[in-house]
Amino acid sequence: MQQVSSNSVELPIHVCAKTIARRLSVIVTCLTLAGILSGYFWLSEFPFPATKWFYELFSLDGELNIPAWYSAFSLLFCSGLLKAITAIKAKDRHFSYWKVLSFIFLYLSLDEAFSFHEILIIPSVRESLHLNPIFFQTWVIPGAVFMGIFAFKYLKFWLDLPYTTRYLFLIATVVYVSGTLGMEMVGGLLRVDFGRRSLITLTGIVVEEFLEMIGIVIFTYALLAYLSSLRESFQLKIYISEN
Repeated sequence: MQQVSSNSVELPIHVCAKTIARRLSVIVTCLTLAGILSGYFWLSEFPFPATKWFYELFSLDGELNIPAWYSAFSLLFCSGLLKAITAIKAKDRHFSYWKVLSFIFLYLSLDEAFSFHEILIIPSVRESLHLNPIFFQTWVIPGAVFMGIFAFKYLKFWLDLPYTTRYLFLIATVVYVSGTLGMEMVGGLLRVDFGRRSLITLTGIVVEEFLEMIGIVIFTYALLAYLSSLRESFQLKIYISEN
């Protein structure tokens, strides 16, 4: 068996749930304002060359840019926090619920980065079934079904959470789902009625992305606060060897 050196270096990291939430809220506000400005440049059809670069970098409706990567990493952070809770709850009757939640947020992180859900956007299905404009983005149909199943399966788990955690989880879920599903449906209706390049459609996009990001902030705070009630500190050990 490989012997581990007794010489170790401690790198303590102090995390305050409220401080993290405040700083994330500032980041979300800045990204939202940058997204609004990029949207203005888009509506005005890029008055000078640098505006197109700014739009591509900060568009709230874009992919592989700063807002998208921020959302992906914040969801990944939530997945990591859920993994930590799962480790603590190894012998708890709700262990499997925490574990599945960790994997769900890992998937959401990857989806935010690479937009896997767009595979389910099938215009031919929308046209052949003559779907209502709220289903313009056809992925919302399986998404709504999944949310219904998830709510049913996790109701007992949610009711067993401490009051404050239960309350914060509910707020975070309502805000996040209002953005991802609710405003996505509204956005489809706006796109059909007013076109993609319009102020009202852009407003819908800004509201949608803001709700998603702020919902993640609330959930992050809820997880950190709950984690602090379980453990005051954690030890993360990294072993480094030559071979």
